[in-house]
Amino acid sequence: MRKFDTKVQHLKYKVLREVAREAWADRLPESAIDIPKTIVPGKVPTMRCCVYKERAILTERVKIAMGGNPHNPNVIEVIDIACDECPVGGYEVTAACRGCLAHRCEDVCRFGALTFDASHVAHIDKSKCKECGACAKVCPYSAIHNYRRPCESACKIKAISMGDEKQASIDNSKCISCGACVYQCPFGALSDKSFILDAIKMLKNCERVYAIVAPAIVSQFNYAKPGQVITAIKALGFCDVLEAALGADMVAYNEAAELAERGFLTSSCCPAFVSYIEKSFPDLLPFVSHNLSPMATISKYIHEHEAPCKVVFIGPCTAKKAEVQKDNIKPYVNAAMTFEELQALFDSRD
Repeated sequence: MRKFDTKVQHLKYKVLREVAREAWADRLPESAIDIPKTIVPGKVPTMRCCVYKERAILTERVKIAMGGNPHNPNVIEVIDIACDECPVGGYEVTAACRGCLAHRCEDVCRFGALTFDASHVAHIDKSKCKECGACAKVCPYSAIHNYRRPCESACKIKAISMGDEKQASIDNSKCISCGACVYQCPFGALSDKSFILDAIKMLKNCERVYAIVAPAIVSQFNYAKPGQVITAIKALGFCDVLEAALGADMVAYNEAAELAERGFLTSSCCPAFVSYIEKSFPDLLPFVSHNLSPMATISKYIHEHEAPCKVVFIGPCTAKKAEVQKDNIKPYVNAAMTFEELQALFDSRD
């Protein structure tokens, strides 16, 4: 886990670590304004055009690490100031165009958007182009390229579009908080809100805080054995650590009976999938299992048998953060974190 896939992820982790460190020391929010200077000291830029823009963007990252915009219900947010480097031209003819005689691109375009100049090079009239992509599919040289944002390409439900100032814009009525756009944005202009401060507050003020960990935890911290990771979680102040897989066993047992009774059933285990059904295929909602997810099921069991207590879920999924906001889940799961946030917690406590 100490090795990050990209520098964007490493930067996000550093912000989380510093926010957590200040929170443990009871210095937030007074010291939050100084965190960007801690991460980017001096006057030499390392990522952007100038150090001042770097710090301005880091300030927005600090806000997201502290819970983000409270007026935005989505756990995925766009950092507008960081979203300005993507080519957004749509379909364009590249230098690979050979000016061939076939003119398949021109013939296939139903809108008359493609023409050829005197040197036989194709051109696309943007006022006529409908971005259908038919021309790109038939070009034998792959000379027509679609300059789409990586976040748009990553979002399979088309929840991301271009805003008025050409920044990415998320349609909350479509977004399922899967986090695909967050991972694919090369500039880190999309980020999931962190509720790490909620977890720290619970650990400081509550006697019994349980950690529910996703099975993927065994592969996330490759510098330590699973037992060492569990010991570290307890050292943070958690009274015990349980596996979400136990909740999965409980759900599977109950869903088997539900399936036998109803005859046709879709899973309720994945919050992104359930949200997708709710927003895109509401007619299928009656077929979604009535069972809570494994995370919520084991958390409900803990609350029923160990109250008073708090429960924090730790896993790889941003959609879990959205699931925790639902009214039927709130009583059982008090916060959700990702593994990178757990790493930030470890390092904030050395």
